[in-house]
Amino acid sequence: MFEFLSAVFGGALLVIGIIAGIGPQNFNTMSHAIRRNHEYWVATTCFFADAVLILIGCIGLALASSKLFILLVNVVGIIFLSYYLWLKVRDINKPHNVKFNNVIVNKKTAILRALGLTWLNPLVFIDTIVVIGGASTHYTGWHHTAFIIGALLGDFIWLFGLTLVSRTFAERLNRPRVWMLIDLSTIILVAIILIKMISYFLS
Repeated sequence: MFEFLSAVFGGALLVIGIIAGIGPQNFNTMSHAIRRNHEYWVATTCFFADAVLILIGCIGLALASSKLFILLVNVVGIIFLSYYLWLKVRDINKPHNVKFNNVIVNKKTAILRALGLTWLNPLVFIDTIVVIGGASTHYTGWHHTAFIIGALLGDFIWLFGLTLVSRTFAERLNRPRVWMLIDLSTIILVAIILIKMISYFLS
């Protein structure tokens, strides 16, 4: 039972560490939440769009018969996470102000935009299929299922948590110290995840 829960926690932590930070999808989610413009429709759309890619990565790589391919995916994932971590550390002292617009859009436009920012962003495919899918190959049997559950749970918690916090504290979010704290938290999480992935790879 402990190992099952540990795999769930590992999947959730990995996903939160990877998707935390202000990318196109998160920025759009926060913008809708701050403007209270179909924010929960946007979060739900992003969650299901992410879930499809996460399942493709985790299940697809689990069914892959080529150990060399799985090894290659893990190497690419480690390289990408290392580069992402370096970018976060490099930019830590840059200005952290973020400006949100006040444009209100209808529900259909909001949903289509959320889908576009997820499925038309190449980095999302690397995050979900390569990094998350690659990490899932370190688990087998029920532990693999637990990892997938954790990954989906982490994505859900992040998107709806981000929506709720942005909606509630809209006027306080655009402060340099807030974004500095977000970036520092992201650096710590990604560093932990990267160390775990490298240790799995070496073992």
